[in-house]
Amino acid sequence: MMTETTNETQMAADGRRWTLRPARPSDARALARLFAAVRGEGRWLLTPANAVSEPSEAFFIGEMIRSSTGLALVAEGDGDVVGNVLVTVERNSVANHVGTLSIVIDREWRDVGIGSAMVRAAQDWIRERGLAKLALAVFPDNARAIAVYEHCGFTREGLRRQQYRVDGAFRDELLMAWFPDQ
Repeated sequence: MMTETTNETQMAADGRRWTLRPARPSDARALARLFAAVRGEGRWLLTPANAVSEPSEAFFIGEMIRSSTGLALVAEGDGDVVGNVLVTVERNSVANHVGTLSIVIDREWRDVGIGSAMVRAAQDWIRERGLAKLALAVFPDNARAIAVYEHCGFTREGLRRQQYRVDGAFRDELLMAWFPDQ
């Protein structure tokens, strides 16, 4: 089931037009390039820039989209994939009420409303399926993303201190969640 925010042309805060639509396996290469670009910034994604090749990541993404029981949407602007939102749902019976949110946005398309629209689409999807919680993890220094999540009703659940070691330095992980019934 599609949410009301998908497949409609939307206006970004800076006047550019973009569309949020279901991801297709044919988007895999473009998504791999998007992840590589964001990973190359060295701040927002955990996986190091040289940890995965574009062809292998594209294959994995295509297979994930084909077999997904979760939500996979892409934001398309100027004919390019400029954003991605994923919601995965645990398959085990003790956690299958929880969706896990992941969002990536191209640097040139940040701060124009795409992130908020993708979060709202994920929240709509969670409601439509009757899930009880939408969870995410974000680096605590990602103030832009945290502001979007809090604006959309997410609350901070905890901080996992020194959770990751990246380039020899420890990084914390902030856990956040949104509950459709609250």
